[in-house]
Amino acid sequence: MNPLAKELNEILEGSIADVMLSDYGKRMYFPKGIISQSAEAKKKATRYNATIGIATEKNEALYIPSIYDGFSNGLTANDIFPYAPTAGDVNLRKAWLDEMILKNPNLEGKKTSLPVVTSGLTHAISIAFSLFLDEGDEIIVPDFYWGNYNLIFTEQRKAKNVTFSLFENGKLNIEGLSRTIDECTGDKVSLILNFPNNPTGYTPTVDEAEKIVSMLVSKAEAGKKLLVFTDDAYFGLFFEEDVCRESLFSLLSDAHENIFTVKGDAATKEEMVWGFRVGFLTYNSKGMTEAQYEALVQKTMGAIRGNVSSCSKPAQTLLLQGMKSPTYHQEKKSGIAKIQSRYEVIKKVLATYEGNDDLLPLPFNSGYFMSFTCKGDSEVLRTHLLDNYGVGTISIKGKYLRLAFSSTDIENIEELLSIVYKAAGEVF
Repeated sequence: MNPLAKELNEILEGSIADVMLSDYGKRMYFPKGIISQSAEAKKKATRYNATIGIATEKNEALYIPSIYDGFSNGLTANDIFPYAPTAGDVNLRKAWLDEMILKNPNLEGKKTSLPVVTSGLTHAISIAFSLFLDEGDEIIVPDFYWGNYNLIFTEQRKAKNVTFSLFENGKLNIEGLSRTIDECTGDKVSLILNFPNNPTGYTPTVDEAEKIVSMLVSKAEAGKKLLVFTDDAYFGLFFEEDVCRESLFSLLSDAHENIFTVKGDAATKEEMVWGFRVGFLTYNSKGMTEAQYEALVQKTMGAIRGNVSSCSKPAQTLLLQGMKSPTYHQEKKSGIAKIQSRYEVIKKVLATYEGNDDLLPLPFNSGYFMSFTCKGDSEVLRTHLLDNYGVGTISIKGKYLRLAFSSTDIENIEELLSIVYKAAGEVF
């Protein structure tokens, strides 16, 4: 049991609540990870807050104007107040599938399920693995992963996270993933891959993506039955020419009868509507029929019905209305360009610190974040930055420090890095 859960149980000891707690309730805790560190930074980071994964400009959230216009653009009561269907607004589901194919040309002509609306990506992952992960099952995750996976897989599902090193000698460790698949017990193997990766901000190159697909197909041909969940939270935020611009879900579509792919994505980051909490689940496997996809959708609807019942109607309405705007794609492109400009600046400034071994940047080419391997304890550095410089960062595993350039204005990036390196020199 997690030490934080034990601490909470000790506090509750002797109370009626303690008596009534389920096994899951006893194992549940609020992690001292990104959310709690961000909350601390919100209070103390008076200078720069490079913690939370949203995109901001001058302390205001970035947004797509066509979506913002929906708040005052002729919505009727029926657009806002009724329940949404359990699987989501069918017009939004179809529009999202159309956009998915537009962004992933390899999906053209392939059969997939119609995306099901979830209440954000966390909900999508939780719902999917409530259907496909049993107690005691193994799930492969890279060693750099979003902390929420712990709550979903190990606490909710009582599954076992099996990790592999995401990088080996500064490159994506495809061979390590291959070995880990081979080492899993039994023929059924589940894995989740998150690109652009949180916390590193790395996406496979075109060549690396092709090698991943080829490796997974070879495992399938050898008899492994693979569930591949693609966590596409930061999809579309690609900043280098050689980065693969299609989801692994697309590249794996209809790849082999033994490969079952599940795409989890969300409007959250892609459409800059973090608070809308609108996500999607989509399924694909070679040879599956329309009836089989519909059966999966029905099972997913049952899981949603027994969890949140249905997802936000006004959020779905506003998102769909924005997506229908003739200027929508250009507006979205403009927002992504602002984040890319910050990426380019942070890359340029980091080059001036080459040779400083207090902080070694991990590979990054996309998304919202970049991370350092720290010479010393990253939690010591995080608290030093917060208490002495009013700068908020995220410490991971006591070894890595994450910066969100998505929420750092471009003119502040150089000073932010200067402070971070200065503080590292003081504590390491």
